[in-house]
Amino acid sequence: MIDLLLIGVNHETAPAAVRDAVAMEREEAERFLATVRDTSGAVAETNVLSTCHRTELYAAGEGVATAGRELGSALDAFRGVTLFGGGEHTYLYRGHAVARHLFRVAAGLDSLMLGEHQVLGQVKEAAELGEQCGSAGPMLSRLFHAAATAGSRVRNETAIAKGAVSVALAAVRMAAKVFGDLSRSRVLVIGAGETGALVARHFAKERPVELVVANRTQERAAALAQSLGGRPWPLDRLEEAVQKADVLVSATSAPGHVLPLALLERVMRSRGGRPLVIVDIANPRDVAPAAARLSNVFLYDLDSLESIVQQHRAARAREVPKAERIVDDELDHYLEWYNVMQVKPMIRALRLSFEEIGEREARRHAKHFSATEHEALARYTRSLINKLLHHPTLRIKTVDRSSGDGMAMLAAVQDLFQLPPSMGPSRHQADAE
Repeated sequence: MIDLLLIGVNHETAPAAVRDAVAMEREEAERFLATVRDTSGAVAETNVLSTCHRTELYAAGEGVATAGRELGSALDAFRGVTLFGGGEHTYLYRGHAVARHLFRVAAGLDSLMLGEHQVLGQVKEAAELGEQCGSAGPMLSRLFHAAATAGSRVRNETAIAKGAVSVALAAVRMAAKVFGDLSRSRVLVIGAGETGALVARHFAKERPVELVVANRTQERAAALAQSLGGRPWPLDRLEEAVQKADVLVSATSAPGHVLPLALLERVMRSRGGRPLVIVDIANPRDVAPAAARLSNVFLYDLDSLESIVQQHRAARAREVPKAERIVDDELDHYLEWYNVMQVKPMIRALRLSFEEIGEREARRHAKHFSATEHEALARYTRSLINKLLHHPTLRIKTVDRSSGDGMAMLAAVQDLFQLPPSMGPSRHQADAE
């Protein structure tokens, strides 16, 4: 019987340093999948889902039940670490639990940020990766595409991905409310630390006319700006950069105001009435609060953004039950197919057994029929076998293989019709090991 297996690490089980050590870009994933395919005889199909918050290795085959640690060790060897094999940070799922997990991942229900929109695209990219590499066969291809369908339905039928649920993203949404299309705006980010870098990445996705990064350490500003197609700016020429900007986000760790009121007054007098959106997400504040009173200045601070974020998070949380119902619905569809795939060998063996008996009996009685009647006898035999096996086949396809009664029924079929042992039932573990 073909089984599913998943071994992985994510934001709940491993710190960022561990996740970074095993994360793989597409080319690395391709090389790893080729390595596993060449060395593992127990696993028929493999695929990798690697994002900033998780790295998961999926496998399908008759021998995956005992291959979890082997696959983990293979990933360790490929990355030059000892993380997966030891199991300290990993989780391991088998059977139906693998499908449920991936469906929830694609729906944004298993993300650090509830309703994360990027992960659905990453699941689709992983499906494409496995198929192009030839490492994902029918089981894993169907699994990933079904998960993508579930994720798409959740996004289309619920509001779980609506609204900014991070301060960095809220800063972008606030600026968009004023200017609409940010692709016609000039953006200035002051501070190239973790928060500033996150804000800059969000704005870079909007493809502004210009993205400028100002920072006390020029090398750090240059590195961030270069990675995003922007340009660095020295902090001692900050007033000149503010003069040109449409959107300004400040996220430094300075003890005092980086943008005092006097500087902003001078800038606004010379801008000819052009609006300036300022988002101050520093703590303590980088911008003098009195700047909010200046004409054409739209100032948002950390408190106002956090309030919006909390409202959006609460709204998303209310959508979780609806999203879970959609996941369950799509999971039922997938498991119907999956369960049929599991009992196909038994159904084929049962049909082959009946056909062999039919052919043997037809040959034994052939002497009682003329040559012209042999074809009619063959048609009659096939029709009789089809009718005899119709209801048993339907029943086998719908057996609940997770229950004791279901497993007993399949075992009885195997015993009654003397089917080969390899065609017998194999209970899947529904929970994580």
